Amino acid sequence: MISEFFINACILITFISLFHLFFKDIELPTNNSFFVNSISGIFSGCLGIILLLYSVHVAPNLIIDLRYIPLLITAMYLGWFPTILSAIIIGGFRVLYFGVSQLAIIAMISILLVGIGFSIISNLKRSRKTKFLFSMIYMLSVTSAAFFIAMKNSETFLEVTEVFWLANIVVGCVAFFYTEYLSEFIKLHQNLKNEAKKDYLTGLNNVRQFDDSFNNVSQMTLKNGKRLSLLFIDIDHFKSINDTYGHSIGDIILKRLGEILIDTFRIFDVVSRNGGEEFSVLLIDCSSQQAMKNAERLRKKVEDYKFVISDEVSFHIKISIGVSTYPDTTERIHMLLEDADCALYEAKRKGRGRVVLYENGNSKEDIQKRNG
Repeated sequence: MISEFFINACILITFISLFHLFFKDIELPTNNSFFVNSISGIFSGCLGIILLLYSVHVAPNLIIDLRYIPLLITAMYLGWFPTILSAIIIGGFRVLYFGVSQLAIIAMISILLVGIGFSIISNLKRSRKTKFLFSMIYMLSVTSAAFFIAMKNSETFLEVTEVFWLANIVVGCVAFFYTEYLSEFIKLHQNLKNEAKKDYLTGLNNVRQFDDSFNNVSQMTLKNGKRLSLLFIDIDHFKSINDTYGHSIGDIILKRLGEILIDTFRIFDVVSRNGGEEFSVLLIDCSSQQAMKNAERLRKKVEDYKFVISDEVSFHIKISIGVSTYPDTTERIHMLLEDADCALYEAKRKGRGRVVLYENGNSKEDIQKRNG
């Protein structure tokens, strides 16, 4: 009996590990989509079925195992829907595979009641550890009542219940705390992964993610024969803002400008902070004419925006924007970065606070030559 429960425990821990390994790089939606809930419920149900197949036979048609633990873990972390779905799958399999009998019906009703109870407890406004404790007490109570109804011999009832309680309490605690550890590990992993791609201040893409996005979008643009525009944006006289008001105020300006950029452009456009006071926007399938309109709209929006720092301090800022477009201004898509940078340089040379579209011959070297 101990060896069978040990096999059950190994299967359970293995499946928990595989589930977390599979989802470690997937950011699940906070509201848990129907698809994710369904997959999780089916996964939990399949785990329960495997535990049933390796269950301990204590009497004809009477088996005990750890099938309730997947339900408990599912309820604690994923909510009521996957828990109920998992309970239906396990309960249905118990009857279909082992045959219709009084014990099978009792077992099916028991697991459905446990699933419903777990779902209710999971919605309580208590800590996860408290809900786990309540769930264990509830599960052991329901299953003990089912054993009492199913077994006539009181000695067998006490022996089976004692083994069942001990195995489920020990393995349940191990599975719960192991899942807690894996969940925290995955959160840390995803946070570190996001920090490697996101700018810590604005939450926009950082320069590393911009490079990756530019390469991917460029390949997609060439493959589909579309246009691609790039805006390079720089805050005018940002150094004087830092010198006058301090870097903390400068950070507020950068953060709010990031919010304006997100609010101004389409959800699939790539908005990044490339460093310091420099930002960029990749406008997918956007002509140079439309890119200039979008850039001018952004410039005006920023110029009109009143940055309120405190009751005493508020001011307006200006930005300069350089624009380049493939294939409108260049037939070499890899030159978009350099061309947009040259256009931005030209915008600053002409007095700042303006939008300039790249044209052949307005490279930095040519501009410097014209200026003597």
